[in-house]
Amino acid sequence: MKSYSHRSKNLANSFLFILPLLVLYEVGIAIEGSNVKNTADVIVKTPLVLFGKNGSLIFNSLVIACLFASVFYIERKYRFSPLIFIPMFLESVVYAIFMGYALGFIVYKILFPYVLASPFSMSMWMGIILSVGAGVYEEIVFRFLLLKSLCFTFTTLLQIHKPIGVMTSIITGALIFTGMHYVGTLGDSFTSDNFTFRLLAGIFLSAVFMFRGLGIAVYTHAIYDVLAVLKPFHV
Repeated sequence: MKSYSHRSKNLANSFLFILPLLVLYEVGIAIEGSNVKNTADVIVKTPLVLFGKNGSLIFNSLVIACLFASVFYIERKYRFSPLIFIPMFLESVVYAIFMGYALGFIVYKILFPYVLASPFSMSMWMGIILSVGAGVYEEIVFRFLLLKSLCFTFTTLLQIHKPIGVMTSIITGALIFTGMHYVGTLGDSFTSDNFTFRLLAGIFLSAVFMFRGLGIAVYTHAIYDVLAVLKPFHV
């Protein structure tokens, strides 16, 4: 039997773990009828625009296909058990709380001690929905796609010494992740403190992704964002 560490990091298990958050976000956006979406969501779905009204059908079909493929793979590999999602969720909660309080302490108590938290101006329900979407889509775009691509480029194509290549990939990916928070309909106003916090958060989430897998990185991000809506951290 594979260890918890190995199974929880497995991509198929990660997809099944993420699926409820994906459904919650998509249903929430549909109910609200809102044109306000996460920027990473727009990036992921842009190719589907080519299919017009069939884009949503194709997206949903891909999700269902991935669902069945993941269950089939896990069942053949080591038997599917949803119980593994309990410790994965609890582990994500620990990382999310660390990100909120430890990184918040570094940025807002040590580096920028006189900066006050910005009030959250969106409705709580919509804030939660967008927080969930940020966890899902931003981790897919900036960690699963971008970070892996950067690592491949630096360590394989450019043949940079692996530790240096990986660190360069993490920092580059974190900078791009941070910069994307200042573009789009939900873009923030640039300040030194929120830039620093998001850069550190991007590095931290990259480490979670590389050592603990996509699923836990997604939940860490989503839980942190939801907690920031319910009881704001500095963001």
